[in-house]
Amino acid sequence: MAEDLVNSLISTTHASDTSPSVQLHPLVLLTISDSITRHTLRQQKGPVAGAILGQQNGQEITMEVAFQAKLKENDDGDVVLDDEWFSKRLDDFKDVHKQPPLDIVGWFTLGPASGPQLQHLPIHRRISELYNDTPILCLFHPADARSEATAAGKLPLTLYESVYENPTGGPNDKAMDIDGAVHTKLLKFKELVYTVETGEAEMIGVDFVARGGGNATAVEATSAPIPKGEGNKPTEEEKGKKGKGKQKEKQREETIDESTVLTAEDEELLSTLTAKANAIRMLSRRISLLRAYLASLPPSYLSDHSLPLTPPPDAKHPLPLNHTILRSISAMLSRINILAPPDSEAFTLESHQESSDVQLIALLSSITNSVSAAKEFGRKSNIIEHAKHQGRKGGLGMMMSGYEGSGGPGNYLDIMGAGGGRQFGAERWG
Repeated sequence: MAEDLVNSLISTTHASDTSPSVQLHPLVLLTISDSITRHTLRQQKGPVAGAILGQQNGQEITMEVAFQAKLKENDDGDVVLDDEWFSKRLDDFKDVHKQPPLDIVGWFTLGPASGPQLQHLPIHRRISELYNDTPILCLFHPADARSEATAAGKLPLTLYESVYENPTGGPNDKAMDIDGAVHTKLLKFKELVYTVETGEAEMIGVDFVARGGGNATAVEATSAPIPKGEGNKPTEEEKGKKGKGKQKEKQREETIDESTVLTAEDEELLSTLTAKANAIRMLSRRISLLRAYLASLPPSYLSDHSLPLTPPPDAKHPLPLNHTILRSISAMLSRINILAPPDSEAFTLESHQESSDVQLIALLSSITNSVSAAKEFGRKSNIIEHAKHQGRKGGLGMMMSGYEGSGGPGNYLDIMGAGGGRQFGAERWG
């Protein structure tokens, strides 16, 4: 009966283009995980719920930050929000996240993978009445946290949007009535498709949490509380043990080898290698799964031509043929040839030829630049030599015109100087 009530909250209508597209940020996941951890270690009773803040632009919704909400029981015994505390907390988050402005877009809680339950409806209705007309429900599945699907990379959560549908008159429609009120339309939930979006700051935070996760330790709960008077008075035996423990701690601190302490670069290298090892391990598991699936298929006429095109109707095989999966595997195998060519020698020869062509073009370009530079140098040298020649010819003409205008050798000797001018004059005038 409980399963029927839970399933009655899931909408059976097909997905439409009006459904929003959701981008989920890692900070929301970290907040949900932290809330569950604190709730478990503190041994708190009751459900876990919280608000999710983000931005909504048409049909695009982002879930960026979240916080855990304070819950209480009403007079009817239902778990609801503490409105005063929740409103104040929401205003504080809005004041902090002003650029860009964030508002409540949904809420999170825990539940099974089958879908929302009746105890989730009061909180959902309250949020839809006060803060958002169509809040998104993020249902986290703690039972699937260690499943094979989660180990393969699937997050143990489901996003739902709320829709109102006309009642069909079924026996489970009465379960939707709250406080005796009969609604004309029933509140149901439709599953949404989401993507994980990560910013640069979130990458740093997630990397820091991933590194510190290996140092986390579990805290076991005590079986019985310690009396108030006895807990503060240690016995003599406990004092002796404490003294010995301090001495042992001092000896450990003195005997620590500094060479065994990892530096920041070593920790970064270790985390990188660990991530690569996990990726390789996951790839190996996927390849093993594909090999096991292909090995379990019946023989095909493509590999054995003696087999008929259509198998006999009475033939039984462990797995039916799924042509969609087979086409995906064939496409993947065809892409592998691009990544790793089968003929490595021909590929190496072709790559060498392309490299030689590139280097030859670079050499021709260098030679062309050198010829252009030599041509420019010759042009400038010719201009300079021509200017020098014109300067010498112009100076000699000026000296000759000065001698003829003076009527004697006096001015010419002054122009030519005391040495060369006299010699040139003596040779000319005898």
